[in-house]
Amino acid sequence: MKRNYINIKSEDLDQPIYRIFSKSRFIELFTTKKLTLVKPKLWDDPFENFIMNATGKTNDGLKFKVGFREKYYGQCWTTKRESDAMWRIYSHDTTGIKVKTTIRKLFNALYDQSDKFKDISCFIGKVQYFSTPKLLELLTDPETMMSNMTDSTGVGQASTLLLKRIAFSHEKEIRIIYSSPRELDLDIFEFPIDPHDLIDQIVFDPRINYNTYKKDKDKLRLWGYKKGIVRSNLYKIPELTFDM
Repeated sequence: MKRNYINIKSEDLDQPIYRIFSKSRFIELFTTKKLTLVKPKLWDDPFENFIMNATGKTNDGLKFKVGFREKYYGQCWTTKRESDAMWRIYSHDTTGIKVKTTIRKLFNALYDQSDKFKDISCFIGKVQYFSTPKLLELLTDPETMMSNMTDSTGVGQASTLLLKRIAFSHEKEIRIIYSSPRELDLDIFEFPIDPHDLIDQIVFDPRINYNTYKKDKDKLRLWGYKKGIVRSNLYKIPELTFDM
């Protein structure tokens, strides 16, 4: 199982990670008890899944498309606890909700529910950030490309989903990745979770109306969630006193 943790040290498995969900997606976590991964083609940065969109060329000049691109699904998390940018990007309507878990718990949620191919289909990894020239170098290096595409453990293919341009390094991303044993038409892949076990803390947007926050917090308690629920104090101005 150790190889399924990509770019992650064993001592970091219990490191907290975070993700901001829209309110509707957050509610689905508790009502459906499922977590949803999406195909990488739906991610924003075109360099992120470069090998998935690459065209290969044999020694005799024959071009071919990489065949496994439609079998992968993923979801992005971060090791960054909080920032103004995170709330404004992922909770633009001020109703977003941040959840906290750990690398180990998130991976186990996927791995434990998977089929007999889980050792070559379930991964979690830390994103590596490179300059654009370095990414292009990786893209055009035939030895690297062939090694990744033909890796029977699945690690090589999954690793290509953990590359981003250095301009995004502030995101400090962790990605959960699943490779389906067969190509699926759907752009999403859902797997069952226990939100009460997976989620260690729930944090509401710092800009949310207090009464709305209180109402939603009470609802979560009625649903049986017993861990920490808070409203972020990112914008709370401390009271300052000084001696005259």
